[in-house]
Amino acid sequence: MGGTVSRVVLVTGGATGIGLACAQRFLDLGDKVAITYLSTPPPPQFFGVQCDVTSSADVDAAFSAIEYHFGAVEVLVSNSGITKDALLLRMSELDFAGVVDTNLTAAFRITKRATKNMLKARTGRVIYISSVVALLGSAGQANYAASKSGLVGLARSLARELGSRNITVNVVAPGPVSTAM
Repeated sequence: MGGTVSRVVLVTGGATGIGLACAQRFLDLGDKVAITYLSTPPPPQFFGVQCDVTSSADVDAAFSAIEYHFGAVEVLVSNSGITKDALLLRMSELDFAGVVDTNLTAAFRITKRATKNMLKARTGRVIYISSVVALLGSAGQANYAASKSGLVGLARSLARELGSRNITVNVVAPGPVSTAM
């Protein structure tokens, strides 16, 4: 990966934690890296675009800014995510839906926008950052586990749909990582 040919990489939620580590690795490989963020801007070595991934209009505006600055996104790392933990009987429908929208529906939204150009180019890479909780579950995290396991099904379906166009879709499911989240 990386090296001789610089790619345009987008890391959503890349200003901190796992996203920032991913973005830094791509930058170290010589890629052009854009980061979307909601409240905390990324370090200055990255092209940062403020974006609420739950908004289709924000997502489209972010892609337009990245395409103007760098060109079409060739590698997408869908990393944006939140938690709103509570036991089932105390979890509100709003908290359940909010986590699913940010962690799963946003991945659909971002991927749909990114693959428009990937399909034209007949190449691309999509990487979803899930969690070991997707596979194991965790008390008080029904919304988070559902959203992160949904990424696995989304990736499997899209890999079958887009694979013939040389677009790969994969999931990384880290265990506990020492981050602010």
